[in-house]
Amino acid sequence: MPQPRKLDIVATVGSYLLVLVGFGMMLSAVAKTLTSNLKYIYTRPLLINALRANANHAERLCKTAPDSYFGAIAAAIKTAAMCQSRDYKVVIGATIPSYDAAAMGISMKWKQLVGRVKLAVMAAGGAVVLGMSQGVPPILVIVLAAGVGIGFLWLFFYKQEVDRCMVRARAEILPEVDRAFVDGRYVFPPQPPT
Repeated sequence: MPQPRKLDIVATVGSYLLVLVGFGMMLSAVAKTLTSNLKYIYTRPLLINALRANANHAERLCKTAPDSYFGAIAAAIKTAAMCQSRDYKVVIGATIPSYDAAAMGISMKWKQLVGRVKLAVMAAGGAVVLGMSQGVPPILVIVLAAGVGIGFLWLFFYKQEVDRCMVRARAEILPEVDRAFVDGRYVFPPQPPT
């Protein structure tokens, strides 16, 4: 029976290490999608009703999910509240730029996570190639590499959903934020004493 060569052992251990690092990176990124899971179809009516009934409650509600379109709506409400105006032009001039800036920041955060998982895919691919250098890669390496690929697809489509929700919320919910301020449904915080 031939003895395993030292290079074969190094390749096997290296492939295991690479795929475990890639799988860990993917798992940490995908875990963030599970903690911030908002379905637009369900949360849109909730947020619109909150804006119509009690806009201050809607602001607190939006702060609960800062990694989604809720975070962009919360930024728009906060900026409009700082203006302390009921004038429609002033409110729109405050909400639209703040919403767009917050939405861009949230989108960039998810883009960075997708980039991190791309590195995990490259590590898993490298693990499979390193395992193939000695013949057939270990089964665990193949399974974990496939898991990394599935995690990448999950995160990629989740980011697309977040971006789509931000576009829809800008068109459907942001005008309701403006109306809440113009109609006086938002109670401004008291001014600090001077």
